Amino acid sequence: MSSHRKYDAIVVGGGHNGLTCGAYLARAGKRTLVLEQKPYVGGASVTEEFSPGYRASTYAFILGHLHPKVIEELELRKFGLEYYPQPNVFNPTKDDGIIFSKDPVKTREQIARFSQSDAENYPKFFARLQSTIEILRRLQLETPVNPFRKDPAGIMRTLGFAWRYRNAEKEVYNLLHALSMSAHDYVGQWFENDLVKAKFMFWATIGGNVGPYSPGTAFYLVTHLIGQTGMSFCKGGMGAIADALAASGEAHGMEIRCEAWVEEILVRDGRAYGVRLRSGEEIHASRVVSNVNVRRTFLDMVDRSHLPEAFVDDVEGFRARGMGFKLLCAVDRLPQYKGFSQEKTGVDYPAYAHICPTPEFLEQAFHDAKFGWYSQEPFLSPNVPSYTDPTLAPEGKHVVVFQGGVTPYELRNSDWDREGPQVVRNAFAVMDRFAPGFSDSVIDHKLITPKDIEADINMPGGNSQHGELTLDQIFFMRPVPRYADYRSPVKRLYQCGASTHPGGAVSAVPGQNAAREILKDWRWRA
Repeated sequence: MSSHRKYDAIVVGGGHNGLTCGAYLARAGKRTLVLEQKPYVGGASVTEEFSPGYRASTYAFILGHLHPKVIEELELRKFGLEYYPQPNVFNPTKDDGIIFSKDPVKTREQIARFSQSDAENYPKFFARLQSTIEILRRLQLETPVNPFRKDPAGIMRTLGFAWRYRNAEKEVYNLLHALSMSAHDYVGQWFENDLVKAKFMFWATIGGNVGPYSPGTAFYLVTHLIGQTGMSFCKGGMGAIADALAASGEAHGMEIRCEAWVEEILVRDGRAYGVRLRSGEEIHASRVVSNVNVRRTFLDMVDRSHLPEAFVDDVEGFRARGMGFKLLCAVDRLPQYKGFSQEKTGVDYPAYAHICPTPEFLEQAFHDAKFGWYSQEPFLSPNVPSYTDPTLAPEGKHVVVFQGGVTPYELRNSDWDREGPQVVRNAFAVMDRFAPGFSDSVIDHKLITPKDIEADINMPGGNSQHGELTLDQIFFMRPVPRYADYRSPVKRLYQCGASTHPGGAVSAVPGQNAAREILKDWRWRA
């Protein structure tokens, strides 16, 4: 059974990058179809009801990485996207706490309450960090080069890349430090107080598989600070991003089909020409673009006879192990941190917090998980989106969303059905230490482990980045060598998901970059 209509492009997967790529292609006049396996689009960028009357951003939770270029060019505000800033992050101790904000003067004042030396070093640290962030922001929108291509076009691309960054010597050296140093050593160059150090080291835990004392984790710290939209949250949750992207694409003719599970990407004579759905229906197109994880795309959807053996080996080696958990809680009152003081911090309420009082606290959480178990005292990132957006909970009630760690994908000699309740108890015990009575306020909750993420949104390993951001899996190595430019060994089969450069977080940059390369090929190849 085949569809009668032929499309210019089929996008497999209606996550935010797939919708972004499809919207750009539709705006360029291409007949574009987005196929999504679930009843609604969004992938990891969704808002779902997890308990009657309570809604939350199930996976991704912060808008700050969504690129301003995409917001502007796809007119997302026009299509309903609204967001609000969350200007402060509270890091509590048992009897005190510190507020970090975008205001450098106020942040220095807060740091000075704990260490005058650290307050003096903060601007120096920020200046160093900022130079690394700026070069990463430039690199985000680059199509990775293959420095080993020997044909004239490949050589010219590499030379052009080198020329564009010829004056970035200092920034490149700073970036190399981040790629090689541990977050602990990187932060320790500037700060002495444990709470201050733990605050910055916390960013190195998100999406990573090793603790912040391990080499290379400073890079995670930097990548989680490159967002240009600021620390912002969506009105209505992260599903609002997917809704706006979908509306933007549909306004220019993009079609979306949900509950359409792609079983196979069709290839003939080395060229993709469509897809076959689980129902048996075939849909044909001039181009196929996969927003699905690289392992699912090429190990499950493409017949291996169409792929070079070396490419398959590289794809099989792409690491995508997840280590973090989400915990969605419906509560009858706001968490009350015993270390919080309006007078000392200058804010009304800490709606977003990082619970990680010391560097050792963070490292110990990973140590517990090294050998196939979970953290006895998980670090937590509680966020109360309903404090600013009351549409997410019934009147007088609230939603508290935790990002936490560490929960490995697989457990040794047990499974998550048995151990999940204990993870929840561990998380509540930590929260109760800093916000007494929190566990008594919980009406309902939902735990999401890496296994759950994989099962629900077809993301191997449940890794929030689609794949680890390590030296061997970034830029021209992502997802695999020789195919980091959003193309693949199969002609007219492209990649646009977070497996590609620059990786995860809801930035929409992989989708935008991929669309640019697809349209470039369209101009030069009939």
